[in-house]
Amino acid sequence: MKEYKWAGSENSFVDEVHMKEIDRVVVGHFGGNSSAGQSKNEDGCLLWSNKEKDWEFAILLDAHNTAQSAELVISEFYERKQEILNLLDLECEPAFNQINDLILQTFKGESFQEACKTIKGETACLFVIRKENFLSWFSIGDCILNLYHPDLSKLGEYQQNHRSFFEWVGQESTFNKSVPCYSTGI
Repeated sequence: MKEYKWAGSENSFVDEVHMKEIDRVVVGHFGGNSSAGQSKNEDGCLLWSNKEKDWEFAILLDAHNTAQSAELVISEFYERKQEILNLLDLECEPAFNQINDLILQTFKGESFQEACKTIKGETACLFVIRKENFLSWFSIGDCILNLYHPDLSKLGEYQQNHRSFFEWVGQESTFNKSVPCYSTGI
């Protein structure tokens, strides 16, 4: 298994296009142009890939104000790494359903909610799991999942999830509302 984790506070990639290949996944970074006023990058990602077992697990984070919310989400799910890896050993349907449950339990959990009160900023989150020939996602906010498959491309289908603005986790959180907003799909 290979892994990669990054937060914009580590390296902003302002004025720099950076690509990193991890197994069959290419992670791209670009923090914007300083000539347009960009000076920091608050985003982040976490990726686990297991080519032999034919799956990838990724979290993409589009944070605002500071990178603290992205760092918090990365840290929370990194702590649950072994539990997630165990779930990825299951068949597709139970793996996808139980990982979605784990995501919800984490974001609704008291310790995560308390940690959110101590940070500045919030992040959109997109969890993506590819296992065998199936793709699952859990989306909070406006991160986009595009799938480039030759058969779907012929039909003009790329975007898999729906962007929802003004949904985040962190200081400002959808999980502080009476009905949290998020979307999932398989």
